[in-house]
Amino acid sequence: MKHFLKDKFFYIMTVIALVVTIVPTVFYSMGLTFVFRDAVNMLLTPMQKGFHYATEALDGFAAYFYKFDSLVEENNRLKEEIRDLREQIYDSADLEEMYTWMSDFLELKMQHQDYRMTAAAVTGRESGNYSRILTIDAGSAAELTLGMPVITSDGIVGQITELGYTWARVTTIVEPNSSVGAYIERTGDAGVCEGSFELSDDGLCLLNYLPADCRVQEGDRVLSSGFGSVYPRGLVIGYVSSVEEDPYTRGLTVTVRCAAEMSSLSRVMVITSFESTAVDGSILAD
Repeated sequence: MKHFLKDKFFYIMTVIALVVTIVPTVFYSMGLTFVFRDAVNMLLTPMQKGFHYATEALDGFAAYFYKFDSLVEENNRLKEEIRDLREQIYDSADLEEMYTWMSDFLELKMQHQDYRMTAAAVTGRESGNYSRILTIDAGSAAELTLGMPVITSDGIVGQITELGYTWARVTTIVEPNSSVGAYIERTGDAGVCEGSFELSDDGLCLLNYLPADCRVQEGDRVLSSGFGSVYPRGLVIGYVSSVEEDPYTRGLTVTVRCAAEMSSLSRVMVITSFESTAVDGSILAD
């Protein structure tokens, strides 16, 4: 059986070889080479097309991976550019904030040339149980002392109540134990702004001891009077938020919204010395 198969395979290969050799010769001798050529082309054309499609597919496959690598590289480059732009935006925002703060600082200094001030950054907050205490990064090393007033360009923040070598704690004017001599800019009526347990969380304080015939209105600006020698005269405390009449005492309950936003302060100024005039015309100095 094996011998038969071997002989059969040998015969088949011999016949194919003879055909491949003799047929072209016969066609050539008969002048019919075009017939053989057409037959060969007919057989090879599908193979050529298949090879061409396979080559294009491989080229497209390689181009896809090349393009994919290019896209990955471009994506990484764009991410770096976005990161750089974000850093530039953050830096610009910090510079803009610093520029605004310095402009406000200089403007305040021009308005109150008798003030000597030290700049400080807010580094911490204690907020809870009606307490409003700020920590700043300046202390006795910067020649600060207890009781010095702390302000911003918007208005009064509070005063220094604890002191370290490189830090200080500031009790704000909404703290229940805080009080500031005050007067209403429009009418000149004097009173005292005091912190309140009920109002401190909302950034409000009470304006007490106003005259019975006071004509205070909502929106009136409240300034420091200079009484008590802690705060110089003319600093903004805030604006009248509401005016209500007490039906029992016939007195007025006046709430004031502080001009300085305690919850968002980042930088403050400490007044280290000043000379100012109180409401009654007397000269006050630290």
